[in-house]
Amino acid sequence: MKYVCKDDWIKCHNSSEFYQVYNGFEFSRNICTNDKHFYQACDNTFSGMKITNDEILCGNYLCKSKETRYKFIGSTAYIEKEDKVCNGQSDCINTDLDETNCFKLNFTELPSEESVLSSLVCDKKCDIYSCEDEANCNGLTYGIYCNVEYIYDSKYYYRQPSAVCRGTDSNQFRLSCTNGEDIKNCTVTDDTEYACKHSFAKEGSTTLVPILNFTRCAAFFPGKKRYCKGTAFDQTNCTDTERVGLSCEVNGYPSTLSIFMICNENKDQTCDDNIENQCLNVTESCRVHKHLLCDGKVDCEGGNDENNVICRSMTKKSCERRVGHQEPLQIPLVWLTDGIKDCTDGSDEISGEWQKCGVGKSVRFVTEGEKCENVFICRWGEPGYVELRDLCDGVETCGNENKICSESHSSFSIFTSLLTTEMGMEKNLSYCIKGLEQLESLAGICNTEQFIFPDHEFFGIDAKVSLTLPNQTTNCNDMFGEQYLFTSCTDRCMNSPCPLINVPRYEVCPEQFKNRVGTIANNEYLAFFTKQYDNKYSNRYFVCENKIKCLDYSKVCNLVEDCGDGSDERHCTNHFFCNSSSHYIPKTSKCDGVLDCNDLSDECNEECRREILESYPLKAVSWIAGIFAILANSSIVIKKLKTLKNCKNTVVLVTKSLTILISLGDVMVGCYLFSVAIYDGIIFKGGYCQQQIDWIASGQCSTLGVLSTIGGQMSLFSMTALSVSRLYVVIDDKKIHGQVSCKRKIQLAVSILVLIMSSAAIGFTPIVPRLKDYFVNGVKFPDVLRLFVGVVDKGKAMAILKAYSGRMKDRDLSWKMIINMVNRMFSHDFEYEDFADADNVKTIGFYGNDGVCLFKYFVHPGDPQKLFVWSILAINFVCFLCIAISYISIQVLSRRSSSKTTASPGAVHTRAVSRRHRRMNKKIATLITSDFLCWVPFIAICVLHSGEMLDATPWYSLFSIVVLPINSVINPLVLDDTICNRVVFPLQSLVQLLKSYSLCRCGKKKRDLHKSKTWSTQLEFKEVKRQSKKFNDVKRLPIVEVRRQSLKEMRKQSYV
Repeated sequence: MKYVCKDDWIKCHNSSEFYQVYNGFEFSRNICTNDKHFYQACDNTFSGMKITNDEILCGNYLCKSKETRYKFIGSTAYIEKEDKVCNGQSDCINTDLDETNCFKLNFTELPSEESVLSSLVCDKKCDIYSCEDEANCNGLTYGIYCNVEYIYDSKYYYRQPSAVCRGTDSNQFRLSCTNGEDIKNCTVTDDTEYACKHSFAKEGSTTLVPILNFTRCAAFFPGKKRYCKGTAFDQTNCTDTERVGLSCEVNGYPSTLSIFMICNENKDQTCDDNIENQCLNVTESCRVHKHLLCDGKVDCEGGNDENNVICRSMTKKSCERRVGHQEPLQIPLVWLTDGIKDCTDGSDEISGEWQKCGVGKSVRFVTEGEKCENVFICRWGEPGYVELRDLCDGVETCGNENKICSESHSSFSIFTSLLTTEMGMEKNLSYCIKGLEQLESLAGICNTEQFIFPDHEFFGIDAKVSLTLPNQTTNCNDMFGEQYLFTSCTDRCMNSPCPLINVPRYEVCPEQFKNRVGTIANNEYLAFFTKQYDNKYSNRYFVCENKIKCLDYSKVCNLVEDCGDGSDERHCTNHFFCNSSSHYIPKTSKCDGVLDCNDLSDECNEECRREILESYPLKAVSWIAGIFAILANSSIVIKKLKTLKNCKNTVVLVTKSLTILISLGDVMVGCYLFSVAIYDGIIFKGGYCQQQIDWIASGQCSTLGVLSTIGGQMSLFSMTALSVSRLYVVIDDKKIHGQVSCKRKIQLAVSILVLIMSSAAIGFTPIVPRLKDYFVNGVKFPDVLRLFVGVVDKGKAMAILKAYSGRMKDRDLSWKMIINMVNRMFSHDFEYEDFADADNVKTIGFYGNDGVCLFKYFVHPGDPQKLFVWSILAINFVCFLCIAISYISIQVLSRRSSSKTTASPGAVHTRAVSRRHRRMNKKIATLITSDFLCWVPFIAICVLHSGEMLDATPWYSLFSIVVLPINSVINPLVLDDTICNRVVFPLQSLVQLLKSYSLCRCGKKKRDLHKSKTWSTQLEFKEVKRQSKKFNDVKRLPIVEVRRQSLKEMRKQSYV
């Protein structure tokens, strides 16, 4: 800080020295010996800077002149204007800045004996105050040279054109040529061709002066007066063609206008169409003519004139622009027929010369040969439409485009600022705030430290901020803005570097912080600060790599590119960049199962490539279970169909018919498994991830879902009917002898038809078009629209429509109405391809909730399908209970029947009956266990998911491939002994072989081999002995009683 004392005496920092300033740039003595670069001094002659109590440093590099003993030339800018920069000798005794970065330069001595860099002579710009460097160019002289009174230090004195013919009307002090040459020929006569009012004429004066040859098209200092006042007639019809800036009509006459009038600060209009003033402030410090935009030549620092949004759409045809270029160039499409003649031949204003697209509000010019497409229609604002390729590009083309895009793309709630107190000088991470001791103990002990970047010593400034952060390293992927920056720059982030690289020097970001103040840093360079509160200063600014823009720390690593060159997000590790849409998403959103990028790159990359079946065990089970279910159940169907016509008993007919129905359902489930395996392993071949939306929205996926649902439900319903019928037979054994009649056949056919129709109704109901609003989970609009990412549900669609229209009633709209309203957001011109048409919108149906295309069993409380799903789950649970109760009852009744038969006088318990009884018990236990493992855990998971106690969505593959198809694999083994023998016995033999091999390894080789060889013989001997004993008992009973009791028992067991 400066300390201004009485009489403008200023005290040096950390010193007892004082200095005084005169006339803004003259100093009383050598100032501040502890400041070798003289940063502590400043002048008030440039940029309106003055020494005050509230400022720190002005930032000028000062030069102590060799020519004076006690004076300082105010800044290097001053000596530059005095032409002492790069003149071959150092003009400062305290610094060599005036000769720094100077090469071997050539100097030209002007007629007035003043020297100037040769490169500055005739460069069409005044580089010295008198503009003498532009006085003698291309054989022409502008202004006059003469002897001037009171000037003796040069033979000639240069009188610039604005000083000629000033006459007596001038109210300013002037130096006249001693011979009066500067006022000769200044009277307008009849022979005078061109005349105007002199720029120094008094207000109200009507006196005209002739426009002389040496005053025409003369250079003048920006912002200073030229020869003519008002209309620049003195800048027209230039003799020197190199000074011609453009051609136009002046007062209806063809003329040329000098380059000095283009984008002139005075904005005087000379051309009738004012083409010379068609200029744009590309940046705050760069103003260029529109014809210098998009020309391949950088005219503004940072190249902003070439990165302008209008440069994105250019014509293919070229024309000669009226300003700045003689070679033909392409022009931006927005210049066509805009009422301003931009091409010298005027072709840009001829509508028929250029290709058009659209109609009405969307009429626009396009690049020649470009395919016409529909556009996004702006609700308000100009130009009234947005090309699809420019939609959601971050540029607010019209109205509320960015707001709509923020709703359509994934929105992330992020916090970019820390809790700030003490006028911005204290910042705390949330769980380090007093009063949150419990959270603090969970997160680690917090501590406080001082922070400033860079960690240098700033003269007269104490701007360190007090940070309270956890005293441990943490993962910063979920931090943004100030949270990320302060945590990473204090080495508390794991694998996250500090994004602060560029030092906030005084010269960076020249267009920002006009109230900046400077100070010395480490006694090496000049840094800038801004005043925040009373006596509080801050340099907490991120300097972009282009050095043009500086950002607050809260705008760094915040998922938004604010610099324009990407440097504010480049060194951050907390984001993932979507290439197709050029926007950032949190790194935690990568591989989270939610699509956030148009090209799906966030979910389809080297770290996470989704497949229909994620693991190899699931792939193997799908192939094996699918093939086995198809073959085994098909063989049962064929075998039962062959013997169905020979059924003479009603119960046998019912049993075989329902068995066929069960097997048919299991065949359908097997086809589902086999098809999923084919699509996963053969058709997609690892490319499923990029095509997942197309797949879940396809008819093939819905077909597989319907197939698995009908098959599963038909098998379950048939098994339920079979278990109930078997229980009925066991309870009433008289029905065993019922004969097959036509009435019984019709009843059976109707029952089977009801089972099939019920299963089909459950499978087909979710894809009925009339129930679209009930079963459609979302829609997928074409990617070319760029407005939508991934699948759009109703909530997001309503938010987009509300952002587009401005306001909307909160009511549930049908999908048809939503699609129609989105359709009206885009144009539908002529016969262009209509991407927004309803036919191009894909619907994600009930079976498209996952790549396995399973019935949507996992629903949330807000899902409209929850009642339907829970009804089906309730029906299936009732079926399971019926099956379990029926088979348990059958087992209990069968045991009682066997006990009575054994206990009755003369009862026969044959070997065949006993064996069937044991086998029946095993089958019943197998059926109940498989049903239990299939439905009870599954229904429990559905309940937990619906209660939002867990997210079971990732488990769809497991349940669809392993859990639900269990019955389709187990049923053939239970229903057909042949299949069971062919599958189970080889497995038993393999197990026995492994056992024998294991026993041999344990040192029991001989004994075990002997047992193995005699095992079957011993069993046969025991069985023969048992049968002999039973035969002796049987001989004691009458033969009729034996046949009657044994036959009855065998039949009951077989029907079971």
